[in-house]
Amino acid sequence: MRKILDSRSRYTRSIGFDSFRVDPHVGNVISERDPTKHNQRRRQLAAGYGGRDVDYVESSVDNRVNEVMRTIDERWISTPDNTKRLDISMMIQYLSMDVITHLLFGKPFGYVHTYTDVHGFIQIIKERLPIVEQFFVLTELCDLLLFVSYVPGLRSILPSPRDNWGIGKVMGIARQAVGERFMPNYPPRKDILGSFLRHGLSKEQAESEITVSLFAGSDTTATSTRITLVNIITNPGVYAKLQKEIDDAVAAGAISRPIQVAEAAKLPYLQACIKEGLRILPPIGSLRERVTPPEGDIINGHSIPGGVNVGFNILGMQRSEVFGADPDVFRPERWLHRDTDRLQKMQMVLDLIFGHGETKCLGVKIAYLTLNKFFVE
Repeated sequence: MRKILDSRSRYTRSIGFDSFRVDPHVGNVISERDPTKHNQRRRQLAAGYGGRDVDYVESSVDNRVNEVMRTIDERWISTPDNTKRLDISMMIQYLSMDVITHLLFGKPFGYVHTYTDVHGFIQIIKERLPIVEQFFVLTELCDLLLFVSYVPGLRSILPSPRDNWGIGKVMGIARQAVGERFMPNYPPRKDILGSFLRHGLSKEQAESEITVSLFAGSDTTATSTRITLVNIITNPGVYAKLQKEIDDAVAAGAISRPIQVAEAAKLPYLQACIKEGLRILPPIGSLRERVTPPEGDIINGHSIPGGVNVGFNILGMQRSEVFGADPDVFRPERWLHRDTDRLQKMQMVLDLIFGHGETKCLGVKIAYLTLNKFFVE
């Protein structure tokens, strides 16, 4: 996989990536198949996602995590006479949405505060992601959509920013947010959207990137958090060890509230739990197919002709023998191994969850920030 995704590789993205286009005529960093255009777009987005153009990345995540804790204290503390039930799964999704909207626009949309699916985004994700997966496999549907977009009488069936539901509604919110930045005397903002525009994205390109970020950025982080949490709380031994590590760090005055990422890095069992949660069930399971170069290739001793789609079994990779004899078991201790060479190999396999080279996920830093802070709190 590393060879195929290497920056010097002659493999290209398959037509299935067209399914990630919000507008059939406007590419984004996920959908763009032309390597030159894709790499250019990554350079335009990197400073925003990486935090170089955003002064308050970690403090913004701190604020959102603090709001979750404060909201739970205010609304969901049970008493002897009244048991209150909190759907922690939904709260995690709301936290992820507030984190990404805060970083994108400079303020959260208020999912945690209202404890509601603001704008119906989450419901849209649930309904639309399975459709995107079908389009990724049945690539003829992508060609059909592009054809429809050129036919005046049929164009109206495609999502539009004027829609009051579905992807069109999300597109409309993105268009409004981007449009405000082009108004006279609008003050520059040091958020991710502001970074996109400073690095040369047009209105249409920014709208597309924002829409994709709202879908992809929030859902994957929420999925990772929920998977890791359920594995921690259903393994009493793991739960006890993690709790003790956190309690000892609090007693020693070694962590803040909420914990800072530099402090979290010094908690080895916490890091092991996060890595193991990502490994046991990766948040992204799509094949991410690439097309072999015209001359073909040799993969693991097998000759593959040119022009063939090659996909990646991410879940299968995380069951590699490098993880030991029990890869189907949630066991964070495997990451505390003394064999540094083996740990390096394990980390290299784990990192493939987020891609590699010029296709590595740009938002991985934000995801890890959220994971580290949430579990400690």
